[in-house]
Amino acid sequence: MISYSHRDRQLCYQIHERLVQDEFSVWIDRDNMHGATMTAMAEAIENSEFVLICMSDTYKQSVYCQSEAHYAFERRCHLIPLIMKPTYKPD
Repeated sequence: MISYSHRDRQLCYQIHERLVQDEFSVWIDRDNMHGATMTAMAEAIENSEFVLICMSDTYKQSVYCQSEAHYAFERRCHLIPLIMKPTYKPD
């Protein structure tokens, strides 16, 4: 699964496409997630062994992104942080 801010979607879609080309099965949402779509996100996390966390300032500020990351952590998924921009400074 790829967890990302929609402002970073172009780069995240490229990452997704490359992983699919390399024959990985990767879940990524293509729309903003609200309501019932949060259920789909939860199911994706529950069915994922690894979650790519695409870290950026907009990711850090998004309640939805933080919810995804927290839930993946609680589910004990292997979290792989990816820094989206060289200027990003994690907390």
